[in-house]
Amino acid sequence: MSDVTYTRPELTAALSRWRLVRDVCKGSEKIKGEKWHYLPRPNPEDTSEANRARYDSYLARAVFYNATGRTKNGLIGAVFTTWPTLKVPSLLSYVSEDIDGQGVSIYQQSQAVIGHLLETGRHGLLVDYPAIEGGASLADMQAGRIRATVTGYKAEDIINWRTRQVGGQHVLSLVVLKEQYEEDTADGFGQEVKDQYRVLRLTDEGRYAVEIWRNKGGWIIVDAREPTNGRGAAWTEIPFTFLGSQSNDANIDDAPLYDMAELNIAHYRNSADYEDSAYLVGQPQVYISGLDEQWRDHMEETGIYFGSRAPILLPNGGQAGILQAQPNTLAKEAMDAKERQMVALGARLIEQGSGAKTATQEQNENAAEHSVLSLVVSNVSEAYSKVLEWMGLFMNATGKMEYTLNQNFVRVQIDANLLANLLKGVQSGQIPQSDFWRQLRDYQIIDPEKTDDQIRDELETATPGPNLDDEGDDNGGESSAV
Repeated sequence: MSDVTYTRPELTAALSRWRLVRDVCKGSEKIKGEKWHYLPRPNPEDTSEANRARYDSYLARAVFYNATGRTKNGLIGAVFTTWPTLKVPSLLSYVSEDIDGQGVSIYQQSQAVIGHLLETGRHGLLVDYPAIEGGASLADMQAGRIRATVTGYKAEDIINWRTRQVGGQHVLSLVVLKEQYEEDTADGFGQEVKDQYRVLRLTDEGRYAVEIWRNKGGWIIVDAREPTNGRGAAWTEIPFTFLGSQSNDANIDDAPLYDMAELNIAHYRNSADYEDSAYLVGQPQVYISGLDEQWRDHMEETGIYFGSRAPILLPNGGQAGILQAQPNTLAKEAMDAKERQMVALGARLIEQGSGAKTATQEQNENAAEHSVLSLVVSNVSEAYSKVLEWMGLFMNATGKMEYTLNQNFVRVQIDANLLANLLKGVQSGQIPQSDFWRQLRDYQIIDPEKTDDQIRDELETATPGPNLDDEGDDNGGESSAV
C-alpha cells in the first residue's frame, strides 16, 4: 500500500531545531504563548491552582528580547542595500512584479527565501505551468494568459525526495511536497483547510509527472498529469531546486541562526528569574521592635504612614527600620554574558559600537557572520538563475537569464578624489569606459541593471544643459565675452 505521507528520518530529526528558530524569530507573543515549552515551571510537580497562578505571574514578568529575529531582518536588509541585478528576456519581464501568480515579485520572494535559509538552512523552489494542450501561443504568453510561475516551499513541507543517476550525474527522481487546500463547508459559508501532497517524479521512461494526493477515506490520487514545455515537449527533469545554507543539493544543511536562538531562549529564562526576584524582594520591608501589646493594637487600629512628613511615634525603647535586600546580580550577569555571546555569533543589532567605522573595520568585525550570509546569498542567486532558465523553456524565451544578489554588505561611499581619478583615467584612455561604468554600478551611482549599451545610448541622446548666455535682457541675446 502506498504511503504518500512517508517522511524522511533526517527531516524528522531536524524539525525541533527548525521549530525553535522559527518561534524565536516570531517574537515574544509566540514564545510566551508556548508557555512551559520554553519557560519551565519552577515547581512542575505542584499542580495546585495557586502554583498555576504563580507561574502565570512568573511568565508575565519575563522579558523576551528578540535578538535573533532582529538579526535575521538586519541581514536581509544588508543584502538589499544594493538592489539585485535581474536580466531576463521580455517574455519573462513580468517576474519583476509577479513571479508566483499572486502579485509577489522576484525581489520580495527572494527576500523571504533568504529569511527561510537563515532560519532553517533549507528551502525549495518549484517552477509550474498551466495545463495546456500542445504548445503555448506567443499571443497568450505576451498577454499574460499563460505564464510560468515559481512557488516556494518551506523546509518542513519537503517531506520526501529521491535521486538517481542518469549518465554521469545524480538527478532528482522524486520530490513529495506537503500543501494545504481549502474546501467549502456544507453550508457554503465557511472553509476548511486540509492537507494534500504534491508528488513530483520522473517516470521509468524519464518523463516528468505530477500527482496530487488527497485523503478521501484514504490517500488517493485526485489529479495526475505530465507537464510539457512551451513547445509541447515532455520534460526530462523535475523543475524543482533545493536551496541550502551551504549548497543547493538535497542534503539538509545547518540552520545559521540555531545557535543564536538557543542563547536567546536561555537569555529569556534568565530574564524570568531576574524579574521574578526583583518583584519578590525588590521592595523595602519596614520593621518595628520594642512594642508592647497596647502599642501594637494602637498601630493596627490607626495604621502607619511612611515618609518625611509622617513621623512614626514609638514607645520608650522602640525601634523602626527598613530591610532592603542586597542586589542579586547573578541572573543579570548571566543575561549580560549571553548577550555578549550573541554578539559574537553575529547579533550586531544588540550592541552597536560608538563612532564611525571604516568599511574595512566593519568587514573584519563581521567576517564570520558575512561569510555565512555570502554563501546563502550566492546559493539564492544560483537557484533563481536556474529557475529563470526553466521558466524560459516553458515560455520559449531565449537570451540571458540571470538574477544576482548583492554580496557587498557594507555600504561604501565613493571618495571624490577616487571618482576624479577614475574619470581622468577614462578621458586619457587608460581605463575602458565599461570598467568605469562597472565601478559606478558598484557604488550605485549608475543603476545596476543598466547595460553598457543602455548607458551609451542615454549619453548619446542626452540634451546639453542650458546655456545661460544665449538669452538675456542686458545683451539682447548675444553671448558675452569674458
